[in-house]
Amino acid sequence: MLRNIEAERIRNGFTKDKLAKKLGVSTKSYYNWIYEKTDIPSSILMELAKIFGTSVGYLLSGSISGYTEKGDEKTDV
Repeated sequence: MLRNIEAERIRNGFTKDKLAKKLGVSTKSYYNWIYEKTDIPSSILMELAKIFGTSVGYLLSGSISGYTEKGDEKTDV
């Protein structure tokens, strides 16, 4: 899970649906990126950094691989 993107989303008052709409993507695409099922396009990463006032590097740091969506159980990967 890309927890820094999720932390910034919450800090900036966006729901997952609203942020996905702001980025021009489906909520499913957003979920797939956050839970690292698919790669986030560089153009979206740059837009997220601009929206949140952070760097792309910061957004990509803090990845927790191998956790479920709830983040409380480790899965086999």
